[in-house]
Amino acid sequence: MGFAWGLAAAGLAAGVTIGWMLARTRGMAGLNERVERAEHALKEERSRAQSAVAAAEAAAKRDVAAIQAEMTSRVERLSAEHRAETEKLARHLTEAYDELDGLRAKADAARHQQPGDTAHGFAATLPLSQL
Repeated sequence: MGFAWGLAAAGLAAGVTIGWMLARTRGMAGLNERVERAEHALKEERSRAQSAVAAAEAAAKRDVAAIQAEMTSRVERLSAEHRAETEKLARHLTEAYDELDGLRAKADAARHQQPGDTAHGFAATLPLSQL
């Protein structure tokens, strides 16, 4: 009887082991299927993310190009304004220097000019400061 109980226990253990292995195999198939679905979903999400990153990168490049073009036009406009102001100031300074030269010439001419006959027929006299 002990031997029968031993065989029964061994058979039970073998049955449990075989059942557990069969259930594990079926569970593994389910797990494998879930893993494959998860991998597929991950690949789809990765491709969507890559598409979004590529779209954002393209938009950023367009924005940078637009900003660079705007800055280039601003720099050109400001350079043109600067040149115009510089030329205007140069003309103004030239006119001012010409006017100063004219005034200096008049002053020099007035200083070196011999007075005309203002004696009204009288003899010319020296100023008191030159006596």
